[in-house]
Amino acid sequence: MNRKYSLVLWLGIVIAVLGLLYFTPAKLKSDPNAVAAVLRLDQARLEAMRAGDGPALAKVLSDEVIFVHSDGRTEAKADYVKNLTAGDTAYSDLKTTEVQTRQITTDVIVLAGGQEMKKKLGPSWSEVKLRFISVWRNEAGTWRMIAWQSMRPSGNSVVPPKT
Repeated sequence: MNRKYSLVLWLGIVIAVLGLLYFTPAKLKSDPNAVAAVLRLDQARLEAMRAGDGPALAKVLSDEVIFVHSDGRTEAKADYVKNLTAGDTAYSDLKTTEVQTRQITTDVIVLAGGQEMKKKLGPSWSEVKLRFISVWRNEAGTWRMIAWQSMRPSGNSVVPPKT
């Protein structure tokens, strides 16, 4: 997928989520049980990533998930799970911070916050700090992540300066 398409896709996701946040009626009360379930599933997602457990990761991701990485790459579920289990990528010390939740509808919950981890790509490990937004949807009684988008905070960019 080319970079221009990735950027357009990323912007579309952000605009859609912001639209949901802005236009959702304020009277919808958050369901504490649903929010707690999504937060537990998000921790299960992190554990599956740490363990390199593709089947466990696949259980928490919607078949329709759009995963937008901090470098702008996008992946569908099959590619994301395959790349995690291929052996070139590994994670440790995964944790989320400053997580905010917002229940948009009875079947949609948005998480936003920070994520810190050690990530191995090929032979090298690096410390990674991200800001993220994830969208979870209730699919026939099971909460699954339908969208993920992350970015590196300002000053931590992987994009080289223009010369």
